[in-house]
Amino acid sequence: MAHITFSGAGKAIRLGRILHPQTGRAAVVAYDHSLHIGAIPGTEKPGAMLETLTEAGADAFLISPGMVRQYASIFTGRGAPGLILRLDWSNLWRSPEMLGSPEGRTRLIGTVEDAVRLGADAVLAYMFIGYDSPDTEAQQVQAVALLAQACDSAGIVCMIEPMARGLRTGDHIYDPDYIALGARMACELGADVLKTDYSGSPESFRQVTAVAYRPVLIAGGPRTATVREALEMVDGALTAGASGLFFGRNVFQAASPAQMMRTVRRMIHEHLPVEAALELLA
Repeated sequence: MAHITFSGAGKAIRLGRILHPQTGRAAVVAYDHSLHIGAIPGTEKPGAMLETLTEAGADAFLISPGMVRQYASIFTGRGAPGLILRLDWSNLWRSPEMLGSPEGRTRLIGTVEDAVRLGADAVLAYMFIGYDSPDTEAQQVQAVALLAQACDSAGIVCMIEPMARGLRTGDHIYDPDYIALGARMACELGADVLKTDYSGSPESFRQVTAVAYRPVLIAGGPRTATVREALEMVDGALTAGASGLFFGRNVFQAASPAQMMRTVRRMIHEHLPVEAALELLA
């Protein structure tokens, strides 16, 4: 785990509800998809899925403001999972058929004050780089910088999600140079924790963890073709020095979401190897 020093107790207390105090790692479920792309398989009954994955050991959830208001009970009481609030929206992820845009734009949909009122431990926002318009990229960076400052004032954890998604990146969104660039920029802007793309191998991803002086959790991305591929992603990222992951569709769209959650959690906190993990899921 990267060394973290905070000027106040608020961030340290809240981060301790997300990163395990002994391992410094976290198995986080990204469940904010419907905010960006509408209802997809696995999100039809969000309350039931949140309960299932909580019982299976999810350390925290990334969810939307509306979902927090509807399912606050999931995050109430001793032993409840950590709450990470998605504070921005993007039209990047929708397909053209569903009125999406090739490059897309993001906008903040709430404030840090809103997150504090909702009981969040952390907030998270995108920081896309590689836009065709330099000014658009600069506006994105400015918004993230102001968010980080607001988090410092409120004592809440600031998570930034740097991703190379502008048109200038072409087909090289998983290039470790681009991922490392975004990760270091996010650290410099004030991120406490990073959520990043995985570059595809431990060797290349070490380039990212080497320059990021904050904990790095990988984004699970689209559902993988096989379970082995998903588990090898987890293992590779951890081997390269990541502090865990945000898994979405690879968990809540799995044949058994609960078993997948339990297995991934053991890989993160107990160093369960890939082959043993596959046996548990067989």
